[in-house]
Amino acid sequence: MHKVTIAKVVAYLIAFVAAVSSYGHQVALLATANLDALFGIIPGEWITPATVDSLAIIALMVRTSDAVTAATRRWALVPLVLAGGMSVAANVATARNIVQVVVGVWTVAAYIIAELFVGKMERKSTSMHKPPSAPAAAPVSPGLPPVEAEPAEVLAFREAQAELRKTSRLPALNK
Repeated sequence: MHKVTIAKVVAYLIAFVAAVSSYGHQVALLATANLDALFGIIPGEWITPATVDSLAIIALMVRTSDAVTAATRRWALVPLVLAGGMSVAANVATARNIVQVVVGVWTVAAYIIAELFVGKMERKSTSMHKPPSAPAAAPVSPGLPPVEAEPAEVLAFREAQAELRKTSRLPALNK
């Protein structure tokens, strides 16, 4: 298993511990608020904390997704910190002594710190880019190495770059 994968699993475990711990505190705190029941069935103090934890889970999924841009990953920190702040507030508000305050703050802080570290970790590419070699049937000149061609994407990029430099109205590009 790769170190990044292990770190993500541990971050999810810390998130689970923080969510379970703060869920109970949020329920206890909201029980004093006399909330209306959802659909007249589910007590509001049970369902409302799910929105806080769900927001944190969504933010975590966005932060660890390869399908989103780096800017979107950064923006996912906002709901993550808001959900963390709500959890810390509930943990502190229901604490009866200083140890409970420290534990309540620590569980959420540990999760956010773990998530920040995991977000900074990247897998190193195990394969270096090698130019394609000549096909086995291609003739090779005696005494010369095989021709190494650049990928089509690189050639297309260079061609587009050269065309842009020719047609740009920006003087800095027309060099």
